[in-house]
Amino acid sequence: MRTTGLLVLSSIGVIAAVWLVVVGWRTPRPRVDAALRRLRRGGAPNGLAAIPLSLPAPARHWVEARRLPLRLIDRSLERHVTLMIAGGLIGFATPTLIAAAFAATGTATIGWALPAALSLATASIGAAVVHTDAMAKAADVRIDLRYQLGAYVDMVTMLLAGNTGYEGALERAARAGDGRLFVELRRRMREVGATGQSMGNALTLVADDLGIVELDQVAATAALASSEGAPVARTLAAKCATLRSTLAAELEADARIRTDKVTPPLVGMALLFRALLIYPALNLN
Repeated sequence: MRTTGLLVLSSIGVIAAVWLVVVGWRTPRPRVDAALRRLRRGGAPNGLAAIPLSLPAPARHWVEARRLPLRLIDRSLERHVTLMIAGGLIGFATPTLIAAAFAATGTATIGWALPAALSLATASIGAAVVHTDAMAKAADVRIDLRYQLGAYVDMVTMLLAGNTGYEGALERAARAGDGRLFVELRRRMREVGATGQSMGNALTLVADDLGIVELDQVAATAALASSEGAPVARTLAAKCATLRSTLAAELEADARIRTDKVTPPLVGMALLFRALLIYPALNLN
């Protein structure tokens, strides 16, 4: 009876996980009003619902900060939650299936308390693994975008040195690459160009969409140049050098952290090998 109950519970968990994954990945047919909202400028990208304006400013900023990593990896909030639930269900069902297999084959007799505790623990681990993997991918995308920003600012600086106008330099530099930042810049520049706005506004929109603070600073420099006529070539060159120095410092700090994480396992392995060498000598005595 106990083995039958475990098999039934694990079967229900596996079926529910498969159903949630299928529902999460299935793309429903969009409605006309939803398609029109996506075509409007300033709409929420990647299927993320717009944040209500009635929320206080700190709450809106908090929600936007939580949604930004999902936007960077092109994953909607609904799909992310579905994947976390699926990971939790798979983690929950794994110890149950193992216990049921042991009981069915007569290899070992395991009570219900230990599989239940392990199921709860592995369910939490499964959901955490999905969320951590998403955050790690978003961090990689953010680093790649900042490198693309350095290349974009370099191109703008070279075009300005060639006596190209500032608006033209921003637009021509956006056509120089095929990365995600360049694609988003070209899309936003088409939008602001159709409405007669400055190209610097496109930089601000992309900075808000992708959460790139440095691009927002470049946009502020562009606004200063267009309103006050200030020279910006040297400012952009200094910004590019600062950005590269920051990226190099972050990579060095990440390398040090990874090295520190490797040290404890190496020490543990050394102690284990030493114990393996000493143990036979103790038995001989």
